[in-house]
Amino acid sequence: MNKKLTTLAMVSVLTITAGCATSGSRDYSDSLYLRGQFAWWDALPEYKVNKVDSGLYRTEVELKADGQPYEFKFGDANWSTGTNCGYLSEKEDKVVTLDKPVNANCSAVFENFRFTPPENGVYGFYFDTRGEVPQVYIKKAN
Repeated sequence: MNKKLTTLAMVSVLTITAGCATSGSRDYSDSLYLRGQFAWWDALPEYKVNKVDSGLYRTEVELKADGQPYEFKFGDANWSTGTNCGYLSEKEDKVVTLDKPVNANCSAVFENFRFTPPENGVYGFYFDTRGEVPQVYIKKAN
């Protein structure tokens, strides 16, 4: 009896933790958009992510540097759980600065990232699922 309970407990733990882990195996390029104030939070085709590498996605946005932060998230067209990606920790991940990855929570509801562009221009927004926790970062586009 103890062996059955131990086996059942191990299977339950593995099932739960597997659901929490992120892997680069899921292809988000067919469903994920950068959504934010610059697009009235709509899932617009021009902000659909493109696959850069296995588990790495990117899209570009032209932003004005007026001193105000832009709020954004990555999400599918329906804000589905699992593809509604905002910040993981308000203290550590909410504010995104250039070239510095922050952690994402893809079951977010109101956890919008914030980015204040240092200058007018085009910025690349990246969604990286290659680690245990998805990450978001921004780079100035060339």
